[in-house]
Amino acid sequence: MNEEYNKKGIDLKRMYLRFQTKAWLLLMLTMAGAVVGGIAYQVARATRMPVAYEAVSKLYISFGADESGEIYQYYNGYTWNDLLDADPILNRIMEYVPEGISREEVAAATKAEILSDIRLLTITVEGSTEKFVREVQAAAESGLTAYADDSEEIKRIKVIRTDEPYRVFWDDKTVTACVTGAVIFAVISCLFMAFFYVLDEAIYTQEDVERKYPYKALGLIAKSQKGLQPYARELRANITYVLGDIRSFALIDMENHCEIRKEEVERLLNIDKYDFIGGDGEAGGLTWSIPKSNDDEDEEKEGEWKAIPFNGDALAEEECIRIRELGGAIILIPFGEDVGRKTRRVLSLLKNQDCKVLGMVVSQADEEFLNRYYG
Repeated sequence: MNEEYNKKGIDLKRMYLRFQTKAWLLLMLTMAGAVVGGIAYQVARATRMPVAYEAVSKLYISFGADESGEIYQYYNGYTWNDLLDADPILNRIMEYVPEGISREEVAAATKAEILSDIRLLTITVEGSTEKFVREVQAAAESGLTAYADDSEEIKRIKVIRTDEPYRVFWDDKTVTACVTGAVIFAVISCLFMAFFYVLDEAIYTQEDVERKYPYKALGLIAKSQKGLQPYARELRANITYVLGDIRSFALIDMENHCEIRKEEVERLLNIDKYDFIGGDGEAGGLTWSIPKSNDDEDEEKEGEWKAIPFNGDALAEEECIRIRELGGAIILIPFGEDVGRKTRRVLSLLKNQDCKVLGMVVSQADEEFLNRYYG
């Protein structure tokens, strides 16, 4: 294997074409991430979120007049928050609080707000249990009503609305959780695809052969096998050139379909001996057929080049002797199949047996992939 192969970069176009057929998988994983994110958020929201209850009371304040007859109007939300924690009001509230609840708990649980009209006071009580909230809410209402009797600035405080305690939940972020889950799964999926791309030793193009092995990349045999397509023309020219005067050569198939591949290669090399049917050559739509003849002599002269087939898993001493007699071998590597380790084993055997490797051919190539990659 060439040393440069281990230092190869990422061919983005090759990577894109490799995984475009798996776009559905990426989409499914992204959707799965959205579902997982949404479910995980709902589970956490229901089980991990601290339990809290809240109750709201609305009170109407009638202010008194000062010495000049002016109505007091300087109360606001901040003032009421301070007053709730101050002793005069807190003492009154504590008179109505059941035993077991401390002043600190009451002060921490209550909050006062003036939202628009200074005469409307909103009291919010929050706590960990519905009972605690209900008791503190009732005490706050009663305490503030009683406080008005002792205050010069306030004539009267009347409770105009008392809400029942209700469970407080986090804001519903289900959509955000779904989007987050989808993005995380999509990114992880892309990283996994890139990781497997780097580890992939399969051959897809002639350049892969040239980078990986120190042998000539003779060309590609497309699955469609359509006559004189560009890949077939180039392959035929390269094979006939490296064979030179050799007319019989060894053909080693790493996919172990040597009999089928033998027919494909011989058909390509002996193309002048075949009839063409269907399509036209410029469009690359030609197919071929073997001419029928009853003449045994014509059948023997059917092809000028002969491929002697060998399976990659069936090489031994006798096969190596035959390959040396033939003068060399052409190795077929299946398109998109990871046979790198087996190929290296076979190459090691051929090298030790002094069997010449004339070149390598990528077989059963996906023509659509090739057209997009080279197009």
